[in-house]
Amino acid sequence: MITPDASGVPAAPVQGPSAALVPFERPGFGAGLKAVLGGYGYLFRTPDLWPLALVPTGIALVLSIVLGISGVKLAPALVALIVKEPGTGALWTVLGFVLQVLSVVVMLVAALATSFAVAKPLSGPALERMVRRAEADMGAPTWPEVGLLDDMWRALQSSLVALAVTAPILIMLGLLSFFFAPMSVVAFPLQLAVAALGGAWDLCDCPLSIRGVPVGARIDFVRRNIGAVMGFGFGLALLSFLPCTLLIVLPAGVLGAARLVVLLERYEAAGQQPR
Repeated sequence: MITPDASGVPAAPVQGPSAALVPFERPGFGAGLKAVLGGYGYLFRTPDLWPLALVPTGIALVLSIVLGISGVKLAPALVALIVKEPGTGALWTVLGFVLQVLSVVVMLVAALATSFAVAKPLSGPALERMVRRAEADMGAPTWPEVGLLDDMWRALQSSLVALAVTAPILIMLGLLSFFFAPMSVVAFPLQLAVAALGGAWDLCDCPLSIRGVPVGARIDFVRRNIGAVMGFGFGLALLSFLPCTLLIVLPAGVLGAARLVVLLERYEAAGQQPR
């Protein structure tokens, strides 16, 4: 029987062949980066997971298209609402064009963030099966099965935490770049970084939620391993510039998160017992 440690997160055993995979130092930023690439690599070389991967990918793609089109149509109306009496001349023409472009970019970023946040709980059962398969291949213990409603509720809790933290920052940066166009040079990369870190928490929380521990304990686990989670988020941000990889970020990302969480659990479990 697997019992939780003092933090409330179940401690993965380190005995047996998998004990060789226990790190001697707490995995950090580099381990998070490596986990992102490892998730994509694991998905590509495991074709029997591809049908499951189509579920979150398809849901996120449909939501992104619907919300993206809606946002693009809404963007000009927002610009017209803010700039009620545009001036004349070349300067106003250029400023109006910049505002139109920025409004579209903000809407598309918001559409992508919302789509992936909503797609995760909707595809919870498929993602859970993928996580269990990845953990089993690493020699991790098999956790008790979770009911469909419980699984979707835990996934929704994770997404709500991510949105509660990242949404205000993203909105503030969006408004900043909207009203002060030159600030978009700084605001847009920050938006991408914040969204990626929120996604990193959301994906890393998926394997943790399977353990059945409360949200607070999952937050503490991520806080203790913030370096690895930030590396994971940075890797997601870099890969988001490649459209092909962005399409499968949910299945590949959750597989990478599962592998990273197992590694972190083994480190923390080994710290409580002699090597």
